[in-house]
Amino acid sequence: MKLGIVGNGMIVKRLLEDIRPLSEVTARAICVRHQSLEKGRRLADQFDIREIYTEYHVFLTRTDIDTVYIGIISSLHYQYAKQALEAGKNVICEKPFTTEYDEAEELIRLAKKKNLFLWEACKIPYSENFLAIKHNLGRAGSIKLVQCNYSRRSSRYDAYLEQKVLPAFDPVLSGGCLYDINMYNLHFVAALFGRPKWIRYDANLGFNGIDTSGIVTMGYDGFQAVCSGAKDSDSPCFGLVQGDKGCLRLEGPVSSSEYAEFIQGNMRERLSEDGQGGTLTAQMKEFDRQIKEKDYPACYDMLGQTLLVMELLVMARKDAGIMFGTDL
Repeated sequence: MKLGIVGNGMIVKRLLEDIRPLSEVTARAICVRHQSLEKGRRLADQFDIREIYTEYHVFLTRTDIDTVYIGIISSLHYQYAKQALEAGKNVICEKPFTTEYDEAEELIRLAKKKNLFLWEACKIPYSENFLAIKHNLGRAGSIKLVQCNYSRRSSRYDAYLEQKVLPAFDPVLSGGCLYDINMYNLHFVAALFGRPKWIRYDANLGFNGIDTSGIVTMGYDGFQAVCSGAKDSDSPCFGLVQGDKGCLRLEGPVSSSEYAEFIQGNMRERLSEDGQGGTLTAQMKEFDRQIKEKDYPACYDMLGQTLLVMELLVMARKDAGIMFGTDL
Protein backbone atom coordinates (compact mmCIF):
# COMPACT_ATOMS: atom_id res chain seq x y z
CA MET A 1 0.00 0.00 0.00
CA LYS A 2 1.38 3.37 -1.07
CA LEU A 3 -0.25 5.75 1.37
CA GLY A 4 -0.97 9.46 1.14
CA ILE A 5 -1.78 11.16 4.45
CA VAL A 6 -4.23 14.04 4.86
CA GLY A 7 -3.93 15.90 8.18
CA ASN A 8 -1.38 16.41 10.93
CA GLY A 9 -3.22 15.81 14.21
CA MET A 10 -2.72 13.25 16.95
CA ILE A 11 -4.46 10.45 15.06
CA VAL A 12 -2.19 10.98 12.04
CA LYS A 13 0.91 10.69 14.19
CA ARG A 14 -0.53 7.56 15.81
CA LEU A 15 -1.13 6.01 12.40
CA LEU A 16 2.39 6.81 11.20
CA GLU A 17 3.86 5.23 14.33
CA ASP A 18 1.68 2.13 14.03
CA ILE A 19 2.51 1.38 10.38
CA ARG A 20 6.26 1.44 11.04
CA PRO A 21 6.39 -2.36 11.62
CA LEU A 22 4.58 -2.93 8.30
CA SER A 23 7.07 -2.99 5.45
CA GLU A 24 4.19 -3.44 3.03
CA VAL A 25 2.58 -0.11 4.01
CA THR A 26 4.56 3.05 3.27
CA ALA A 27 3.60 6.72 3.69
CA ARG A 28 4.69 8.44 0.46
CA ALA A 29 3.13 11.91 0.80
CA ILE A 30 1.35 14.18 3.26
CA CYS A 31 -1.12 17.01 2.64
CA VAL A 32 -1.62 19.74 5.27
CA ARG A 33 -3.11 23.23 5.42
CA HIS A 34 -0.88 26.18 4.51
CA GLN A 35 -0.81 27.29 8.15
CA SER A 36 0.27 23.80 9.24
CA LEU A 37 3.16 23.45 6.81
CA GLU A 38 5.85 23.49 9.52
CA LYS A 39 4.05 20.77 11.45
CA GLY A 40 3.75 18.78 8.25
CA ARG A 41 7.48 19.13 7.62
CA ARG A 42 8.28 17.85 11.09
CA LEU A 43 6.08 14.79 10.52
CA ALA A 44 7.67 14.22 7.13
CA ASP A 45 11.16 14.36 8.65
CA GLN A 46 10.22 12.10 11.55
CA PHE A 47 8.55 9.43 9.41
CA ASP A 48 10.60 9.67 6.20
CA ILE A 49 7.75 11.01 4.06
CA ARG A 50 9.24 12.30 0.84
CA GLU A 51 6.50 14.65 -0.44
CA ILE A 52 4.58 17.48 1.26
CA TYR A 53 1.59 19.28 -0.26
CA THR A 54 -0.73 22.09 0.82
CA GLU A 55 -3.17 21.80 -2.11
CA TYR A 56 -5.39 18.73 -1.95
CA HIS A 57 -6.11 18.51 -5.68
CA VAL A 58 -2.37 18.64 -6.41
CA PHE A 59 -1.71 15.99 -3.78
CA LEU A 60 -4.25 13.69 -5.48
CA THR A 61 -2.82 14.06 -8.98
CA ARG A 62 0.94 14.38 -8.62
CA THR A 63 1.86 11.52 -6.32
CA ASP A 64 2.14 7.78 -6.95
CA ILE A 65 -0.04 6.93 -3.96
CA ASP A 66 -2.79 4.34 -4.36
CA THR A 67 -4.58 4.97 -1.04
CA VAL A 68 -5.55 8.17 0.79
CA TYR A 69 -5.83 8.26 4.58
CA ILE A 70 -8.14 11.07 5.77
CA GLY A 71 -7.45 12.22 9.32
CA ILE A 72 -9.01 15.70 9.47
CA ILE A 73 -12.05 17.29 11.13
CA SER A 74 -15.21 15.22 10.83
CA SER A 75 -17.21 17.72 8.78
CA LEU A 76 -14.72 17.42 5.89
CA HIS A 77 -14.60 13.61 5.69
CA TYR A 78 -17.29 13.29 3.02
CA GLN A 79 -15.89 16.01 0.76
CA TYR A 80 -12.30 14.80 0.93
CA ALA A 81 -13.20 11.13 0.57
CA LYS A 82 -15.36 11.85 -2.48
CA GLN A 83 -12.58 13.81 -4.18
CA ALA A 84 -10.10 11.02 -3.54
CA LEU A 85 -12.42 8.36 -4.94
CA GLU A 86 -13.11 10.49 -7.99
CA ALA A 87 -9.34 10.73 -8.48
CA GLY A 88 -9.13 6.92 -8.53
CA LYS A 89 -7.66 6.41 -5.05
CA ASN A 90 -8.64 3.90 -2.41
CA VAL A 91 -9.72 5.67 0.79
CA ILE A 92 -9.30 5.08 4.51
CA CYS A 93 -11.49 7.60 6.35
CA GLU A 94 -11.24 8.27 10.06
CA LYS A 95 -14.30 8.01 12.26
CA PRO A 96 -16.97 9.20 12.17
CA PHE A 97 -17.09 8.07 8.55
CA THR A 98 -19.32 10.98 7.51
CA THR A 99 -21.81 13.33 9.14
CA GLU A 100 -24.95 12.07 7.40
CA TYR A 101 -26.15 8.62 6.39
CA ASP A 102 -26.79 9.59 2.77
CA GLU A 103 -23.20 10.89 2.49
CA ALA A 104 -21.87 7.48 3.55
CA GLU A 105 -24.24 5.76 1.13
CA GLU A 106 -23.04 7.94 -1.74
CA LEU A 107 -19.36 7.27 -1.01
CA ILE A 108 -19.97 3.53 -0.91
CA ARG A 109 -21.83 3.62 -4.23
CA LEU A 110 -19.00 5.63 -5.80
CA ALA A 111 -16.30 3.26 -4.51
CA LYS A 112 -18.15 0.23 -5.89
CA LYS A 113 -18.77 1.95 -9.22
CA LYS A 114 -15.07 2.75 -9.61
CA ASN A 115 -13.93 -0.64 -8.26
CA LEU A 116 -12.03 1.01 -5.40
CA PHE A 117 -11.54 0.09 -1.76
CA LEU A 118 -13.11 2.25 0.92
CA TRP A 119 -12.79 1.72 4.67
CA GLU A 120 -13.72 3.39 7.92
CA ALA A 121 -10.69 3.53 10.22
CA CYS A 122 -12.39 1.82 13.15
CA LYS A 123 -10.12 -0.54 15.10
CA ILE A 124 -12.82 -2.59 16.79
CA PRO A 125 -13.51 -5.32 14.17
CA TYR A 126 -9.77 -6.07 13.91
CA SER A 127 -9.06 -6.14 17.65
CA GLU A 128 -8.07 -9.46 19.23
CA ASN A 129 -10.04 -8.54 22.34
CA PHE A 130 -13.21 -7.81 20.36
CA LEU A 131 -12.81 -11.04 18.41
CA ALA A 132 -12.41 -12.94 21.70
CA ILE A 133 -15.73 -11.50 22.91
CA LYS A 134 -17.41 -12.36 19.60
CA HIS A 135 -16.09 -15.94 19.53
CA ASN A 136 -17.11 -16.58 23.15
CA LEU A 137 -20.52 -14.92 22.97
CA GLY A 138 -22.38 -18.21 23.25
CA ARG A 139 -20.81 -18.94 26.64
CA ALA A 140 -22.75 -16.05 28.20
CA GLY A 141 -26.04 -17.79 27.47
CA SER A 142 -29.15 -15.73 26.83
CA ILE A 143 -28.09 -12.07 26.66
CA LYS A 144 -29.81 -9.87 29.23
CA LEU A 145 -27.90 -6.58 29.22
CA VAL A 146 -25.04 -4.89 27.37
CA GLN A 147 -23.19 -1.94 28.90
CA CYS A 148 -20.35 0.18 27.50
CA ASN A 149 -18.73 3.27 28.97
CA TYR A 150 -16.14 5.41 27.19
CA SER A 151 -15.60 8.59 29.19
CA ARG A 152 -12.56 10.83 28.93
CA ARG A 153 -12.54 14.49 29.81
CA SER A 154 -11.40 16.35 26.73
CA SER A 155 -8.30 18.54 26.87
CA ARG A 156 -10.45 21.11 25.05
CA TYR A 157 -13.27 21.10 27.61
CA ASP A 158 -11.79 23.88 29.77
CA ALA A 159 -11.77 26.17 26.74
CA TYR A 160 -15.38 25.15 26.07
CA LEU A 161 -16.36 26.11 29.62
CA GLU A 162 -15.02 29.58 28.79
CA GLN A 163 -17.26 29.47 25.70
CA LYS A 164 -14.32 29.10 23.32
CA VAL A 165 -15.61 26.58 20.83
CA LEU A 166 -12.92 24.38 19.27
CA PRO A 167 -13.81 21.78 16.58
CA ALA A 168 -14.30 19.00 19.15
CA PHE A 169 -17.32 20.88 20.55
CA ASP A 170 -18.53 22.66 17.42
CA PRO A 171 -21.87 21.44 16.04
CA VAL A 172 -21.18 23.13 12.70
CA LEU A 173 -18.08 20.93 12.35
CA SER A 174 -19.87 17.71 13.43
CA GLY A 175 -18.29 17.67 16.89
CA GLY A 176 -19.61 16.40 20.19
CA CYS A 177 -19.45 13.27 22.29
CA LEU A 178 -21.73 10.98 20.28
CA TYR A 179 -19.78 11.22 17.03
CA ASP A 180 -16.34 11.30 18.65
CA ILE A 181 -16.49 8.88 21.59
CA ASN A 182 -19.80 7.09 21.99
CA MET A 183 -19.75 5.97 18.36
CA TYR A 184 -17.16 3.34 19.37
CA ASN A 185 -19.69 1.85 21.76
CA LEU A 186 -22.31 1.80 19.00
CA HIS A 187 -19.83 0.05 16.70
CA PHE A 188 -19.14 -2.58 19.37
CA VAL A 189 -22.81 -3.34 20.00
CA ALA A 190 -23.83 -3.29 16.33
CA ALA A 191 -20.92 -5.57 15.37
CA LEU A 192 -22.13 -8.16 17.88
CA PHE A 193 -25.90 -7.85 17.62
CA GLY A 194 -26.77 -5.96 14.42
CA ARG A 195 -29.62 -3.49 14.02
CA PRO A 196 -31.62 -2.64 17.16
CA LYS A 197 -35.40 -2.41 17.21
CA TRP A 198 -35.21 1.14 18.55
CA ILE A 199 -32.69 3.74 19.68
CA ARG A 200 -32.77 6.85 21.86
CA TYR A 201 -30.16 9.36 23.02
CA ASP A 202 -30.36 11.21 26.32
CA ALA A 203 -27.65 13.85 26.02
CA ASN A 204 -26.17 16.53 28.24
CA LEU A 205 -26.14 19.57 25.97
CA GLY A 206 -23.79 22.52 26.33
CA PHE A 207 -24.45 26.20 25.75
CA ASN A 208 -24.20 25.84 21.95
CA GLY A 209 -26.37 22.74 21.73
CA ILE A 210 -23.56 20.22 21.42
CA ASP A 211 -23.55 17.02 23.47
CA THR A 212 -20.71 16.96 26.00
CA SER A 213 -21.85 13.58 27.37
CA GLY A 214 -24.82 11.27 27.14
CA ILE A 215 -26.34 7.80 27.09
CA VAL A 216 -27.53 5.92 24.02
CA THR A 217 -30.00 3.11 24.71
CA MET A 218 -30.82 0.50 22.07
CA GLY A 219 -33.50 -2.16 22.28
CA TYR A 220 -33.03 -5.75 21.07
CA ASP A 221 -35.11 -8.89 21.49
CA GLY A 222 -34.86 -9.78 25.18
CA PHE A 223 -32.27 -7.17 26.20
CA GLN A 224 -31.14 -3.58 26.00
CA ALA A 225 -27.74 -2.07 25.27
CA VAL A 226 -26.68 1.03 27.19
CA CYS A 227 -23.82 3.06 25.69
CA SER A 228 -22.40 5.86 27.85
CA GLY A 229 -19.91 8.42 26.61
CA ALA A 230 -18.43 11.62 28.00
CA LYS A 231 -16.02 14.34 26.96
CA ASP A 232 -16.82 16.47 30.02
CA SER A 233 -15.82 13.98 32.74
CA ASP A 234 -13.71 10.89 33.45
CA SER A 235 -14.69 7.37 34.42
CA PRO A 236 -13.27 3.85 34.22
CA CYS A 237 -14.03 2.57 30.73
CA PHE A 238 -15.38 -0.90 29.97
CA GLY A 239 -17.56 -3.11 27.83
CA LEU A 240 -19.89 -5.73 29.35
CA VAL A 241 -22.07 -8.38 27.76
CA GLN A 242 -24.19 -10.00 30.46
CA GLY A 243 -25.99 -13.30 29.97
CA ASP A 244 -27.79 -15.77 32.21
CA LYS A 245 -24.75 -18.09 32.15
CA GLY A 246 -21.91 -15.61 32.46
CA CYS A 247 -20.47 -12.23 31.60
CA LEU A 248 -17.98 -11.16 28.94
CA ARG A 249 -15.96 -8.09 29.84
CA LEU A 250 -13.51 -5.72 28.17
CA GLU A 251 -11.18 -3.75 30.42
CA GLY A 252 -10.87 -0.24 29.02
CA PRO A 253 -12.59 1.46 26.07
CA VAL A 254 -14.06 -1.01 23.59
CA SER A 255 -11.83 0.48 20.87
CA SER A 256 -8.57 0.11 22.81
CA SER A 257 -9.16 -2.36 25.60
CA GLU A 258 -6.38 -3.97 27.62
CA TYR A 259 -7.90 -7.43 27.81
CA ALA A 260 -11.05 -9.51 27.42
CA GLU A 261 -12.31 -11.95 30.04
CA PHE A 262 -15.15 -14.34 30.78
CA ILE A 263 -16.67 -14.17 34.26
CA GLN A 264 -18.85 -16.87 35.76
CA GLY A 265 -19.51 -16.54 39.47
CA ASN A 266 -16.12 -16.29 41.19
CA MET A 267 -14.30 -17.64 38.12
CA ARG A 268 -12.50 -15.18 35.83
CA GLU A 269 -10.91 -16.47 32.62
CA ARG A 270 -8.60 -14.21 30.61
CA LEU A 271 -9.51 -14.66 26.94
CA SER A 272 -7.03 -12.32 25.28
CA GLU A 273 -5.00 -9.22 25.97
CA ASP A 274 -3.53 -6.29 24.10
CA GLY A 275 -0.78 -4.60 26.05
CA GLN A 276 -0.56 -1.78 23.52
CA GLY A 277 -4.14 -0.67 23.94
CA GLY A 278 -5.39 -1.25 20.42
CA THR A 279 -2.95 -0.01 17.82
CA LEU A 280 -3.93 0.75 14.24
CA THR A 281 -1.49 -1.87 12.94
CA ALA A 282 -3.98 -4.74 12.60
CA GLN A 283 -6.49 -2.78 10.57
CA MET A 284 -3.81 -1.39 8.24
CA LYS A 285 -2.40 -4.87 7.69
CA GLU A 286 -5.88 -6.12 6.83
CA PHE A 287 -6.56 -3.23 4.45
CA ASP A 288 -3.29 -3.95 2.64
CA ARG A 289 -4.22 -7.64 2.39
CA GLN A 290 -7.57 -6.79 0.84
CA ILE A 291 -5.91 -4.63 -1.81
CA LYS A 292 -3.29 -7.25 -2.67
CA GLU A 293 -5.84 -10.08 -2.85
CA LYS A 294 -8.57 -7.90 -4.38
CA ASP A 295 -10.85 -9.02 -1.55
CA TYR A 296 -13.72 -6.67 -2.27
CA PRO A 297 -16.29 -8.84 -0.42
CA ALA A 298 -14.42 -8.35 2.88
CA CYS A 299 -14.27 -4.60 2.28
CA TYR A 300 -17.96 -4.37 1.37
CA ASP A 301 -18.94 -6.45 4.38
CA MET A 302 -17.29 -3.94 6.70
CA LEU A 303 -18.88 -1.05 4.79
CA GLY A 304 -22.25 -2.58 5.66
CA GLN A 305 -21.30 -2.27 9.32
CA THR A 306 -20.17 1.33 8.77
CA LEU A 307 -23.45 2.19 7.08
CA LEU A 308 -25.47 0.70 9.94
CA VAL A 309 -23.51 2.70 12.53
CA MET A 310 -23.95 5.89 10.49
CA GLU A 311 -27.70 5.26 10.46
CA LEU A 312 -27.71 4.78 14.24
CA LEU A 313 -25.60 7.90 14.84
CA VAL A 314 -27.93 10.08 12.79
CA MET A 315 -31.02 8.63 14.48
CA ALA A 316 -29.52 9.15 17.95
CA ARG A 317 -28.37 12.69 17.18
CA LYS A 318 -31.76 13.70 15.86
CA ASP A 319 -33.48 12.07 18.84
CA ALA A 320 -31.48 14.38 21.12
CA GLY A 321 -32.25 17.42 18.95
CA ILE A 322 -28.59 18.10 18.09
CA MET A 323 -28.21 20.27 14.99
CA PHE A 324 -25.11 19.99 12.82
CA GLY A 325 -23.94 22.18 9.98
CA THR A 326 -25.50 19.75 7.51
CA ASP A 327 -28.91 20.46 9.07
CA LEU A 328 -28.75 24.19 8.46
